[in-house]
Amino acid sequence: MKPEKPTHHDANEGEGNRTSARHYNQQLREFVAGGKVEPAAHAAEAYVRQKPEEAARAEQKAQRGPHPTRVSLDEMVAKSRTVVDRVRPVVERALGRLRARLGRK
Repeated sequence: MKPEKPTHHDANEGEGNRTSARHYNQQLREFVAGGKVEPAAHAAEAYVRQKPEEAARAEQKAQRGPHPTRVSLDEMVAKSRTVVDRVRPVVERALGRLRARLGRK
């Protein structure tokens, strides 16, 4: 049975986000149609010629793909997060597992 007043669709589309894909494709078409490909290619070529080692490192990093980030204590403090704030969820998760295990016995 359909509801009388349909609810607003959730903005979170999950994986395969169609709205984001549509925006990306539109911007890509505008970039290509605007004649910006050639200047960008020349700028990239000039960068590789001027700084070949840095460009090679950047390429290797891009090929490795995303990896988990490890935040230093200084970065956490800069973000107003303390070590306790960062560790608390891990400790609570471990305690929950321990309590569940002991509760079953």
